Amino acid sequence: MSNQPTTKDIYPLGERPPLGVVPEKMHAFCVRQDRFGEPKDAWKREVIPVPEIGPKDVLVYTMATGINYNNVWAGLGFPVDVIADRQKKGEPEDFHAGGSDSAGIIWAVGSEVENVKVGDEVVIHSGWWEPDDPWVLSGKDPMLASSTRIWGYQTNYGSYCQFTRSQSHQCQKKPKHLSWEESACYMLCASTAYRMLMGWSPNVIEEGDVVLVWGAAGGLGSLALQIVSALGG
Repeated sequence: MSNQPTTKDIYPLGERPPLGVVPEKMHAFCVRQDRFGEPKDAWKREVIPVPEIGPKDVLVYTMATGINYNNVWAGLGFPVDVIADRQKKGEPEDFHAGGSDSAGIIWAVGSEVENVKVGDEVVIHSGWWEPDDPWVLSGKDPMLASSTRIWGYQTNYGSYCQFTRSQSHQCQKKPKHLSWEESACYMLCASTAYRMLMGWSPNVIEEGDVVLVWGAAGGLGSLALQIVSALGG
């Protein structure tokens, strides 16, 4: 009798497969073009194939996901039809499985991945770019690269999937003092707010500055408040 764990074709939500065992299919919340409109109707739970990963990619088992306004746009199909946009670039999928904030467990790694391993607990940031982009390889700001995309909005298989595909550089160590839910909710808005406040030297927040945060009750604004406070503003 084999000691290898039996792989199911798909695992119910809440049932974690043995570490490193990748099923053929997974549950995911998806949008399709014929459902574009009110997001509560556009997003539906479906069963889709688990994606293949490239040499610099990782497959992450999703423990928790955050919600970002970009996937309201994806559900509306406006201002961009993200499905049609990717199909123009040669991607075959006729669905968008979104989600740009995630915390989870590394489940599989590509052949060239060195910074993380199966079993690591990570938070995923949403900056995606082509691995061979010369702008990025030259050490310049990746967010200004022509190949940069917002993961889980402009790319497929985001955090609304049981198994999400990301690039290995997107994976940051999960803070031990935060729960899965806490770890999954902050990265996109926090990094955006920090870049807005501290990314444009010399126009950065300094101790004693008076700062007006417009829309402070939202995800971006609430994290901007905390960053300003931490910087002494």
